[in-house]
Amino acid sequence: MEIPRVPKICRRIPTIFTVHGTYYPKSELLKVVALASATICVSPPVYEYVQEETSVEPILIANGVDTKEYSERDVTELKAQLNIPEEAFVLLYSSRINWTKANICMMLLRACKDVKLSKAPHLHVVVVGDGPRFKDLENLTDLIHRTCKDSFIHLVGEKQDMQHYYPIADCVVGTGRVALEAMACTKPVLAVGNHGYFGLVDKNEYDNAWNYYFGDHNSRHACSRFTLARDLGTIIASSQQLKNIGLQSREWILNKFEVTKVTEELIELYLDKLKDETT
Repeated sequence: MEIPRVPKICRRIPTIFTVHGTYYPKSELLKVVALASATICVSPPVYEYVQEETSVEPILIANGVDTKEYSERDVTELKAQLNIPEEAFVLLYSSRINWTKANICMMLLRACKDVKLSKAPHLHVVVVGDGPRFKDLENLTDLIHRTCKDSFIHLVGEKQDMQHYYPIADCVVGTGRVALEAMACTKPVLAVGNHGYFGLVDKNEYDNAWNYYFGDHNSRHACSRFTLARDLGTIIASSQQLKNIGLQSREWILNKFEVTKVTEELIELYLDKLKDETT
């Protein structure tokens, strides 16, 4: 990443740098934070990462969620379009299909095959996302369908209207922003991300899940097909508990991540930095 020269006329304009992950090369991170009037981190692990790697004191401001847009909605038509039976238990996974996220997705599909054959013949899986390994996903799906003699995995590709897809699920497997948006839609989340496995997020685990960013920036342990299959089997057998977890999850999102609250924090920071430059 090449850092552009800053014209003299711009040097009194406040600059806010937002760090979204722990993947930045240290040399480039140091260059950018040196130019910034303030550095925002979107999760506790990222906050700790910036503290460890730089001399700046970052500010923790979470990604906000539009809880009016991301909420419960009728999914009858979408289920019909995807040919998902009304009585099906629907699991949803959403991410870009590349690198670690593609590996997680394929591990999940293999675990779902195990659960489908042993415990939950009514299981259906919706995968939202695209990327360079999408063809690998299609090939694996074809193999699983032949083994199970049932076309229960629905690869829908990239979608820009995730607020319509989360509500179709009984449980969402994901991390980071996917987890936050799914919880806003009253969906329980099985958290697994780039760093590893976290597990089912209930009211006793909110703080831990947030501090780990749902497995994306930190985790409890490595993810495996066995772990996923074991926990999915338990989750599918606990439908009423899942509904309660989903409703509680939305309340947590409303209290902590509602977009208007986050926007107010950002505006306050912007105004403070503008004031600093004019005094």
